[in-house]
Amino acid sequence: MASFLLRCTRCGKQYDGGGGFRLRCDDEVSGDHGPALLRPVYERKQIQVRMELPGIFKFADWLPTGPYYIDPAPAHLGEPYCYRSTGLARRLGLENLHIAFSGYWPERKLNLVTRTFKEFEVQASIPFFLQSFLGREAPPFIIASAGNTANSYNYHTHVLGLPLYLFVPESGLGNLLLPFETHPVIVAVEGDYTDAILLADEIADRCELLRDGGVLNAGRRGGMSAVMLNAVAHPTQGTQRLFDHYFQAVGSASGAIAAWEGVQLLLGDGRFGDTVTQIHMAQNAPFAPIFKAWKEGRKDLVPVPAEEAHRQVAAVTAGVLTNRKPPFGPAGGIRDVLAESNGAAWEVSNEQLFHGARMFRSLEGIDIGPAAAVAVQALCQAVEAGRVNPSDSILLHITGGGREIQYTEGKVCRARPTLRVKPGDIASVLAAIGKPEPISAERISRILHRYDGATRH
Repeated sequence: MASFLLRCTRCGKQYDGGGGFRLRCDDEVSGDHGPALLRPVYERKQIQVRMELPGIFKFADWLPTGPYYIDPAPAHLGEPYCYRSTGLARRLGLENLHIAFSGYWPERKLNLVTRTFKEFEVQASIPFFLQSFLGREAPPFIIASAGNTANSYNYHTHVLGLPLYLFVPESGLGNLLLPFETHPVIVAVEGDYTDAILLADEIADRCELLRDGGVLNAGRRGGMSAVMLNAVAHPTQGTQRLFDHYFQAVGSASGAIAAWEGVQLLLGDGRFGDTVTQIHMAQNAPFAPIFKAWKEGRKDLVPVPAEEAHRQVAAVTAGVLTNRKPPFGPAGGIRDVLAESNGAAWEVSNEQLFHGARMFRSLEGIDIGPAAAVAVQALCQAVEAGRVNPSDSILLHITGGGREIQYTEGKVCRARPTLRVKPGDIASVLAAIGKPEPISAERISRILHRYDGATRH
């Protein structure tokens, strides 16, 4: 399987992907240049979809996981799914609309246990992280999330037998639902997503733990890029051609950035055409910092007082989209993706969101979550504005669907918080968690399976 490097999107400096867990360029850390994402560069320039591997590891040639994958049999690893729309396409007058559906839909044999594409980022993030600790102990996972990423880490660490420390805003607790009991350490923060991130950062520093880095984590972005890779390169689901447009609802926008990174890989492959896919990012008003910064042509986000930001966050329906510090300005981040792809940002009201959810269910036959409904309405706006043409090839990413069906089929267990704290309450968290449990070298060696392209080890 192909090796990989991590290349700084600002200065071009490259690092060995297997040379240690890395989130930033050395020159950024030293202050020689500003913030920048590290983008994976792979030895294999043309992808071979490896259908024999589980989950997203079918796209292992272009995942920053080295020669490793995870396979927690008999547990299930979800994978991307793409189909050509008829109902929604007809309603919008679109001739070539494809839907990437990341959710739970038994009729189409889709079984994302946590119902969102955050399962893909965690599948890749775990081996991306652990490969740096082969032969020695690793610190446990400490994750901040508005709900979906937390749910996915909860699922995967449980089936792999790994310790987990979750920091979740209270509003995100309702998303932590699985069909079996789990027992992670969960810190519920009486604030929003950003408050949870800040507290997790403080605890990681105090306990000398490594944060997974969120959007800075090339493993997480690599896992989410599987949605685009699947929609284009999969032997049966893929179009075998790059799309004109890609639509997704965003909070941190890590998924949209990942889609663009997937487009770059597919362009470099040379077998899928030369179309530069326009990336469209949608947010739920009144909290739409990405939309506002892009609309005003800014280099970074519009400053918003904390009290006003909290008010806006409380007013939205799609709470998972409320990251107050998305990477708009860093090299390789949101602004660069929108500019390089000739993309656009959209703002969707709560009223429009509910209409989009009802429309999708009636036309496509499956319930979707609020964030996915934001993406649907962004596409509707783009059609009405003439931003997309009827003959354009479009990929609409629906991430978060099938919750109602899943709830009626079997056991549903809600994760319970270990403690509830106010933003910044470091002392209470430290007193509750004690000394974090490390991951043993033996456990790491059992979790990471090696694959060399011909033989499993």
